[in-house]
Amino acid sequence: MKNKKTKLFSGFIIVLICIFSFYYYITNYPQIDNYHVTIDAKPISDLEGGLSGLTWNKDTQTLFAVTDAPSLILELSTDGKVLRRIKTDKPADLEAIEYIGNQRFYLSKEKSGTLAIITINNDTQKVDISHAETYRPAVQAEKQNSGVEGLAWKPELSRMVTAQEKKPVRIFNILDNEGAFKTDKSPLNELMLSWYVRDISGMDFDGSTSNLYILSDISQKVVMVDREHKLKFMSLTAGHYGLSRDIPQPEGIATDGTGNLYIVSEPNLFYKFSPR
Repeated sequence: MKNKKTKLFSGFIIVLICIFSFYYYITNYPQIDNYHVTIDAKPISDLEGGLSGLTWNKDTQTLFAVTDAPSLILELSTDGKVLRRIKTDKPADLEAIEYIGNQRFYLSKEKSGTLAIITINNDTQKVDISHAETYRPAVQAEKQNSGVEGLAWKPELSRMVTAQEKKPVRIFNILDNEGAFKTDKSPLNELMLSWYVRDISGMDFDGSTSNLYILSDISQKVVMVDREHKLKFMSLTAGHYGLSRDIPQPEGIATDGTGNLYIVSEPNLFYKFSPR
């Protein structure tokens, strides 16, 4: 009996050590250390809806963002100035936008669990979502899914990386094969992201570094995943990276291929982080 109690006690101590070690790691995690905020909480005025997604258009050298209600697409300069407001033909609960080249964008519509392909050129003032080419990724069929909350396009692989927001937090590789989407059943969930972030509100793939940036609203951080699946973290709270205040509700993230990182947050705030 005494030997059994000793084994139980030893096992309990080992579990405590493991929990403490893991807690120490996630609270003393390796940080992304090469950024400093250069635009801190710049308001984007005259918006009824909340900013939700963000993407970089390498062809126009501008940013594109979406608002959820009412559905609106914005073109932004790199200093957060609104260059254009593009209306949609109907409400669509837009949660993410991703540029894939040749004037084409993917839009994520959370309530319907679908992705729509649209075209935006220099003259576009309104987007017809009702008749856009639409896909329903297989991941969306699961009942516990909270919707596609982030999109990241890998052009050299013709692969879209998409995130399930929460319950549970998951990332999937959606393969684009002549217009057909297939769910890759070996997603990046090996990273055990739910240990590090409580939700995913946005994503971006930096083609110049092959790093995947994962944005979390609830956890107020960015997780950077390199090509070896090693993780680094970026806190979005006051005092880190020169931030004067916490980023209140980060919803969209983008990189421009030259080292700058952009975040949009509700209530319609714009942030730019530049290399030190």
